[in-house]
Amino acid sequence: MDLHTLFLSLLLLQIAMGALDTVAHHEVMEKLANRRSAALELKLHSARGFVYGFLFLVFAWIRPQGLWLAAVWALVLIEVGITLWDFVVEDATRLLPNTERVLHTILAVNGGAMFAVYALATRGDWTLPSALTPAAHGWMSWALSAAALGIAVSAVRDGLAARANAAEPAPRPLLAQHPQQHFLVSGGTGFIGTALVEGLLAGGHRITVLSRDPRRAALRFGGRARCIADTAELRDDERIDVVVNLAGAPVVGPRWSPARKRALLASRVGTTDALRAWCDRASAKPTLWLQASAVGLYGAHARSAPELREVAPVRGDFPSELCAAWERAAAPVGEHGVRLTTLRLGLVLHRSGGLLPMLALAATLGGAARLGDGKQWFAWIHLDDVLRFVEHAVEHAGVRGPYNLVAPGGCTQAEFTRELARSLHRPAWLAVPAAPLRLLLGEMATMLLDGPVVAPQRLTDQRFAFVHPVLASALGGARAGLAIDPRSDYVGVGHPGEGHGTVATH
Repeated sequence: MDLHTLFLSLLLLQIAMGALDTVAHHEVMEKLANRRSAALELKLHSARGFVYGFLFLVFAWIRPQGLWLAAVWALVLIEVGITLWDFVVEDATRLLPNTERVLHTILAVNGGAMFAVYALATRGDWTLPSALTPAAHGWMSWALSAAALGIAVSAVRDGLAARANAAEPAPRPLLAQHPQQHFLVSGGTGFIGTALVEGLLAGGHRITVLSRDPRRAALRFGGRARCIADTAELRDDERIDVVVNLAGAPVVGPRWSPARKRALLASRVGTTDALRAWCDRASAKPTLWLQASAVGLYGAHARSAPELREVAPVRGDFPSELCAAWERAAAPVGEHGVRLTTLRLGLVLHRSGGLLPMLALAATLGGAARLGDGKQWFAWIHLDDVLRFVEHAVEHAGVRGPYNLVAPGGCTQAEFTRELARSLHRPAWLAVPAAPLRLLLGEMATMLLDGPVVAPQRLTDQRFAFVHPVLASALGGARAGLAIDPRSDYVGVGHPGEGHGTVATH
């Protein structure tokens, strides 16, 4: 193998590892495109992507000579400078996963070897007259051309995401007019938890975050929140006013094997049991316990969702059994006089996380699809309304018991898909049959193909003013990160004993 072929082989290996880093870490694990703090990192990725794309095309089809070779090395030095700057920004804004650090090390070693080989392969080209000599390399040239196109698309996306993230308003202060309180938030680095903690910090409150990775959590919030890994770090005489229990491994992911189900259950019930054990021994009990749950409690085929009626889990319906176990684990805190309020969440929409960014990306690429017959119910709520409900639960002592946190403008899956595609100026013409989804995803397909019909009856009875009551508003806010009016519109809150049942009529 000659030196130039060796260089191209190392370059293609570098491209493959770089693509793995981008997909596995930047997209799947870290979701940089939806993170407000990642705006500068995304700008650097975008600039570096365009440099890479240009260099790939040069290496694929051209052999620079003389001064043109100097120009190529100048671009290489620019790329190295951007990469070093990127390393500094990464370390300042997030705690990199170990796999990403290892892969970055391998990329750096391979990159050094690659350009050392390139220098040896072109050492005689410096003395030749300045020229851009055509030089094709068979399939390698076409592979590099495809890589150049792919990285250009990625660079454009990163640039647009950086602009959107930079335009994202600062977190709205939550409970800014309320006396300072101490919040204990489990799951504080998740999608909802991050927005809640940032809003409460902006509102001047004290925050303790219970996290499996307190170092990552501390970096996420700039050291402004106390981050602990275990409830054993909480003193018995510690005064915590509000517990917000959001912790739980994502249900969307690997198939629900028996081991996966046990892990999902343990991540919820185990954390809740530990928090409840601290509450049992605490000398000063919390005033309020906000407990996360989901509308999956009612069962995939439920046609009514009575919030105040005791709900029995649907046997054989794993989401229902999971939510029921989660709620049962928290229920005993009420025996200590703690006000327990349960958030039975629908699909939470916002551009910063959850399923919406993935669905929006698919729709942007023309992949908006009806799933099955599309008639399954799609219960959703915007993140702004979840945060607003937390504010009102803190401010109003009558807010207790379970609440369906879904928007009044519920819809079918087909209607959601059409509205999402319309908001992005894309068609929605695809249809995915139910059978292959059930075969591929197993039980998890119920989350896509079935859904309980749920209405926010208690919220509407209590005249809760939704920021995004209809889907068009929610999708616009999700894409643009709209600010909302911080004033309270929650009036007439009654005690749950007054009986606000929910019967969905759709």
